[in-house]
Amino acid sequence: MSKFLRVCFTPVLVFAFCAMALGQSTVTGAIGGTVTDPTKKVVTGATVTVTNNGTGKAENATTDDNGQFKVANLQPGEYTVTVNGSGFAAYTAKSIVEVGRETTLDVGLTIQAVGGTVEVTAEAPVINTTQQDFSSNMNQTSISELPINGARWSNFALLTPGTVPDANFGLISFRGISGLLNNNTVDGGDNNQAFFSEERGRTRINYVVSQRAIREFQVNTSNYSAEYGRAAGGVTNAVTKSGTNQLHGDAFFFDRDNRLGTRNPLSFITAFDTGTGTVSRSAYKAPDTRYTFGGDIGGPIKKDKAFFFFNYDEVRRNFPGLGIFSNPAFLALTSQGGFVNECTAVGTGCTSTQVTQSLVAPTRNLSAAQINSVLNFLNSETGPNVRKGNQRIFMPKVDFNLNSSNTLTVTYNRFRWASPNGIQTQPTNTNGRATFGDDFVNDDSVNVRLASNLTSTLINEFRYQWSRDFEFEFSTTPLAGEPLTAPAYP
Repeated sequence: MSKFLRVCFTPVLVFAFCAMALGQSTVTGAIGGTVTDPTKKVVTGATVTVTNNGTGKAENATTDDNGQFKVANLQPGEYTVTVNGSGFAAYTAKSIVEVGRETTLDVGLTIQAVGGTVEVTAEAPVINTTQQDFSSNMNQTSISELPINGARWSNFALLTPGTVPDANFGLISFRGISGLLNNNTVDGGDNNQAFFSEERGRTRINYVVSQRAIREFQVNTSNYSAEYGRAAGGVTNAVTKSGTNQLHGDAFFFDRDNRLGTRNPLSFITAFDTGTGTVSRSAYKAPDTRYTFGGDIGGPIKKDKAFFFFNYDEVRRNFPGLGIFSNPAFLALTSQGGFVNECTAVGTGCTSTQVTQSLVAPTRNLSAAQINSVLNFLNSETGPNVRKGNQRIFMPKVDFNLNSSNTLTVTYNRFRWASPNGIQTQPTNTNGRATFGDDFVNDDSVNVRLASNLTSTLINEFRYQWSRDFEFEFSTTPLAGEPLTAPAYP
């Protein structure tokens, strides 16, 4: 029985890795269309050559009996399409390929005596007329130039229809469905944190993959193909940048500072005098500085054959937290009761407020000094708390054009995040200073992809991903003599 299952399962597995050219991969696109003559009759047997302007790799196709052609498994980017038909002048056009989409290009050939060249330089079509899904694409221009708070690239998905923020934890809801039911992929590999059903690394950190490393991504809100899977909500499908025949790179530095910002309305430091039981509160504005810097570079290892891309991204943040009481008047009300231990009921010399707030009723046998000592300890757990967040990302990537039919891509992403007292990220917290908690996240992933064009109608895509996600969260007790003041500006 076991041997029988293996025999039956093997061909199923082989065909599972193969995809008919009727569709495109989750990490590639396609160019298709119809070739006609001046009388609008279809042209059969015309040769179509699609060349990647960045890497020089060319793919060929031939129009069928209906004059149609399609070249699939194309890396997103700009392409030059050349069409040659017997008795017709050569046709040349430029076209944009987007991830997960087919770019339609209808070619009208002219007779050879007339000749001519057609240059199409416009962006990809806004309306998708070839697929039934509800999807939107964010291209490189949008990702690079639109403003974004925190540089988490996946938040651009909020610009697409049917999406809203899910609560206040950084998740995104598609069509009103919980943000825990989404799927996030990068270069076709899994980018989910399985335990919490969130994007890898969770939403407490800035991001796992740098915004500067993302070339473009597609947001599928519904009716998407089963190949995406694992989601009842939406699917965010991203592809990273690659090197080309031209050496290129950039560097960036962002300084985000709250010096000109307003103070949090709940931000107060409480002082308590154990001798008199008096309480005073003073406004406090914690510093919050965030430096984001890095760069990327890409180019050829061997022209038209091998390419490299490298991204470096680092975040340094200093944002002290402030521990406060959930009831700002807690110390004042409680300490008032500490001085009325002779009162047992509302009556002579006692007010109702003093009696109801008193913690030193005779049955407790506690003195005002004892109560004030406890209150002083509780107050020591409030106030400024040192809190930082440091993040570093390295991402090298190489692409090899093994031959005209096979492309091998290998990507490694290394992420490190260290945030002392960073589990509680709000400006003010009703948790004690000792329970803010430290947050450490290490994430490593290797993605290997082999794309093969087996025939004009059959493509194969093999993917392998190895990943390791380590998250460590714990609370600590402050050391004796630890300062209660936040660090100064760097």
